[in-house]
Amino acid sequence: MTFRKIVGKLHLWLGLASGLVVLVSMLAAAVFVWDEELTEWYYGNYVFVQPEKSTVQPMALLLENARKAVPGKVVSGVAIEHDPRKSYVFYTYKGNENPQGFTHWANYEYWDEIYLNPYTGEVIGTVNMLTNWIDLTRRLHQNLLLRYDIGHYIVGFATLFILVMLATGLILWFPKNKAALKQRFSIKWKARWRRVNYDLHNVGGFYTWLLIAILAITGLVWTFDWWTDGIYRILGDNPDTVFKQNEHPQPAVLPSGTDNPLDKIFADLLTKRENWNELFMDFADSEAEEPRNEVSAYLSFDKTGWDDSDSYYYHAQTGELVHQVLQEQKTIGEKWRNSNYAIHVGSIYGLPTKILACFAALFLASLPVTGFYIWWGRKKKKKPAAKSKAPPTKALETIA
Repeated sequence: MTFRKIVGKLHLWLGLASGLVVLVSMLAAAVFVWDEELTEWYYGNYVFVQPEKSTVQPMALLLENARKAVPGKVVSGVAIEHDPRKSYVFYTYKGNENPQGFTHWANYEYWDEIYLNPYTGEVIGTVNMLTNWIDLTRRLHQNLLLRYDIGHYIVGFATLFILVMLATGLILWFPKNKAALKQRFSIKWKARWRRVNYDLHNVGGFYTWLLIAILAITGLVWTFDWWTDGIYRILGDNPDTVFKQNEHPQPAVLPSGTDNPLDKIFADLLTKRENWNELFMDFADSEAEEPRNEVSAYLSFDKTGWDDSDSYYYHAQTGELVHQVLQEQKTIGEKWRNSNYAIHVGSIYGLPTKILACFAALFLASLPVTGFYIWWGRKKKKKPAAKSKAPPTKALETIA
């Protein structure tokens, strides 16, 4: 077999092996790209509130109201957008350490989002994230709604196959001569459907090659540590020491602390960045295997073009800042890792990159379909009937 035929066989069999996974996963991804927009539309009565001139209620009061809405569950933190029209979203989360069964839901004991009006303290509504169809599109993309330790490896290996197929596809796309070069850049829409299907797969794959590569490269980060470590090394970071600056001694437990430390922490956070976008606070967890006596906070903002963010750590009893990691202190590897999700889902530069990510996901989902029809058409193509040859003149004379 020639090199090109070997490449073709590899491209074909990897495509057949991963096609169904790619189709399902990428259709779900194309929907989840619009997670924020879909949430604002579907849960609009929860997301939006009427801005009031009065200041927001104390954080301690809001937390207490959130706890009352989900009795028996631990409220883990809160997400706040820098938009006076948006409600505050408190959340509960508890994973299942010994999952039973094979589905996505086996990984959790509970997971809720509680929407509160920050001006009145009223609980507007609660969403069970285990049945939230918008988030389930992410889980379908990420692990096919299977248990995470099973499903994400299936998707991960399919993504590795995609990278190999990108390389083999580019080799197969490359024209054999100059005459064929023109055919590699345009789709013959007026041709028969089989030719149009071939051009969609071949020509369309060429134009979306880079977008699909970005989706695959960023997606593999959640499956294979060796892949992530390799990117760190390419960016000049040591995988064993990256994010070491986040490490710090846990603050000591005091016999008594400051009244309403959460309010003190929240007030301090609001002074950190004028142009902040989102603020996340993870509360101290006394029920965890390794209890934390600190409140950690994540503050995102726009400044450098990365998905910029600062991390702050406060004493849970006094509200005093004990440690911080600013965006300016991060290495290139840390900035990339913090931005990898935004790059993957296309939110890194807002609407334009979201549209690109959605289009790339939809086109990638179509490739197994168009590729299958190319293979099936060639397999079923009938060989042309052999042309009958006229008997030699001497034979005709003999017969006569």
